[in-house]
Amino acid sequence: MSSQPAVDSTAPHTSLCRPFSSPGAGPTPWEATEGALRRIQKFQLCTVRRDGRPHVTPVLAIWAFGAMWFPTGDSEQKARNLSVNPRCALTTGTDTLTGVDHIVEGTASLVTDEATRNAVATAFEQAYGWHLTREDGTWYQLGDAVRTGNVQLYRVQPDKGFAFAIGSESSQTRYQWS
Repeated sequence: MSSQPAVDSTAPHTSLCRPFSSPGAGPTPWEATEGALRRIQKFQLCTVRRDGRPHVTPVLAIWAFGAMWFPTGDSEQKARNLSVNPRCALTTGTDTLTGVDHIVEGTASLVTDEATRNAVATAFEQAYGWHLTREDGTWYQLGDAVRTGNVQLYRVQPDKGFAFAIGSESSQTRYQWS
């Protein structure tokens, strides 16, 4: 990886999935989805085990520098799965019957570059605040663990994503990166 985090300056192609959307519904603009991905603090990561069975687990993740990022231990199931099959999906959503659910599908790559790890650790600290920076935080010093390489850091390059808006009008928006 380069000495700076990769920045994808191009927005994805956005389209409305008509068969799954209410008449008259419009697509969720990418800017709204990107903003939500920056604000949301808990995601579910879907990977595939060697034998083909799915593995889903909650993770701390962020959208920054044009990609999704998450840390994990090198002996955790998700790390073992990604070493064999780097394709994965990160999902997040509401716990009610209204709101917007988000999915980002892509390919995960292990990040070893020190400058990138530093930049992403800082982005995690900004996104999660005291949870990472104060001694009483649940993940205190996770940023330092990312910087030093004491945890693995993955970058998920998005291929496609979805926003499922549910309410008085429902819509399914698809985002496609080239």
